[in-house]
Amino acid sequence: MKAVRKTTEGPGLELVDIPVPEPKDHEVLTKVKACSMCGTDVHIYDWEHPWSEGRIKPPRTIGHEICGEVIEIGDDVTLVQEGDLVSAESHIFDGKCMQCRMGNMHICENLRFFGVDVDGFFSEYAVIPETNVWKNPPEMPAEIATLQESIGNSVYTVFSNDVAAKTVAVFGGGPTALFAVGLLKAAGAALIITVTGSCLHLDIAEKMGADVVINRHEKDPVAEILSLTGGRGVDIFLEMSGGALNQGLKVLRPAGRASILGLPTKDICIDISKDFVMKDITVRGVYGRKIWDTWISTSRLLSTGKFNPAPVITHKIRLEEFEKGFDAMKSGESGKVVMFP
Repeated sequence: MKAVRKTTEGPGLELVDIPVPEPKDHEVLTKVKACSMCGTDVHIYDWEHPWSEGRIKPPRTIGHEICGEVIEIGDDVTLVQEGDLVSAESHIFDGKCMQCRMGNMHICENLRFFGVDVDGFFSEYAVIPETNVWKNPPEMPAEIATLQESIGNSVYTVFSNDVAAKTVAVFGGGPTALFAVGLLKAAGAALIITVTGSCLHLDIAEKMGADVVINRHEKDPVAEILSLTGGRGVDIFLEMSGGALNQGLKVLRPAGRASILGLPTKDICIDISKDFVMKDITVRGVYGRKIWDTWISTSRLLSTGKFNPAPVITHKIRLEEFEKGFDAMKSGESGKVVMFP
């Protein structure tokens, strides 16, 4: 089969031929219908993240977002059968540690990842442990089903707060931020403000339901948002860019709530006294998805038709065109890139 792999240490990936994997006990073999790119895949391609060199042991098939058809099941598999359309939770948890036993599998003490610690899904076929399989409705389009892993980050971030009838500022223009806009619209937020620096992302944000879009290169987001809210600030601030914590805290009203999903690339200095303690705000760190709660919520939202992630997809390419996908991702002018083996 064809697979996109990190064959050696250093920048770059290769499309290579490798054997089709065989499912072991409690595993399923899927024929990949669609797989989608994530920012983590770009870091692996560039070999730039601090953990890449010491964490990834080539050769490794990358990718952790998938929609596939089950074509073979290993012994003792009971959750799915051949012909089912499935996706996968990308966090491989042990189910034994204290965090898992407390229901926090997404922060398992021995967490592993598809496409990093084990072979991922940028391939024609892929094996998934039954514990990580999510069964999709048979009518769900493959290009939507593969997005659910990513959408789950947005679901977890948005619904870590009561957003109905609230004013919300979303900082960031990547897919998770754009999905968050659509989720806020579906949940009945009163005012949705998107802040990013890409005209493409601002256009997609409007399609997803943003009431106000602010290009941070053209206007001061803090001044604009305070003006929009009569100087009071927003009820909720979602940091989904990795670089807007200071601005977001300044536009958050006293006793407001902030959820932080974005990962800064360097240390950030914030005014703890003025922007944090004296405003009596609540700040929540968000990591990954709450397994399996966010999958259930995502599936329900998609089934209602009130949340449509399709506008976030900007590129649909064949697996062998993966270089085009990474070029688009690294340009900063793409939404979600979906590949079809």
